[in-house]
Amino acid sequence: MRALTVPDFFVRLCNTAGIRESCMSLLKRMLSQGKKPSGRFGRFLARGMNFGHSGLTRWGLSFIDIASDIDALDIGCGGGRTVERLAGIATDGKVVGIDYSPDAVVVARKKNRALINEGRVEIFQETVSSMRFSDSAFGLTTAFETHYFWPDFRNDLKEVHRVTKQNGQLLIVGDVYKNKKYDRRNQRIVDAIGMTYLSIEEFREILEGVGYLEFDALEEKNKGWFAVKCRKQEGGTA
Repeated sequence: MRALTVPDFFVRLCNTAGIRESCMSLLKRMLSQGKKPSGRFGRFLARGMNFGHSGLTRWGLSFIDIASDIDALDIGCGGGRTVERLAGIATDGKVVGIDYSPDAVVVARKKNRALINEGRVEIFQETVSSMRFSDSAFGLTTAFETHYFWPDFRNDLKEVHRVTKQNGQLLIVGDVYKNKKYDRRNQRIVDAIGMTYLSIEEFREILEGVGYLEFDALEEKNKGWFAVKCRKQEGGTA
């Protein structure tokens, strides 16, 4: 049985007669904190993401092979648990996490303090739309539960493509996508806050248009999970 998530709970509650307007307003505020955690509650939520997303993260990472010496970038690193997990695999490489929430960055740095002190991890406050990194800096780029909130998904992918090495991998994982079983729930979430909401085929079209190849997808339909992976095309341009 699929676990009942916070969005599930609020969407079901919002179906109750007489409280829809106030409930949807609360759902929107909750989702806004998921988009950009801020303040004491935002830091609490970022720490909670480390546990709440752990199953999805493990499942998504199992979809790719990760070399021990790879340099990896995690976009929208939240509370920093995925960065820590990647660093545990890429023991001879370096892992960088970015998040545009200053409060999430505080939580992620605290979570990875020992790895930062060892020089194996860096965490920056950064937006995906304009990153500080040099061209072809990373052999792996990941985005767990964050692509929904990128300002301009197609154009932001061009920036991701720029910082990815030739033949480098991109992995995008989430639990809100066009899936018949959860479309009604998902559409309420999308309508509440405004999010990138794609089907697997729409992911393929956009990623191949940016210059990625070897597209593949994995779905756990009973849980509403998806993962898409691809590689930066040799000689391709964003």
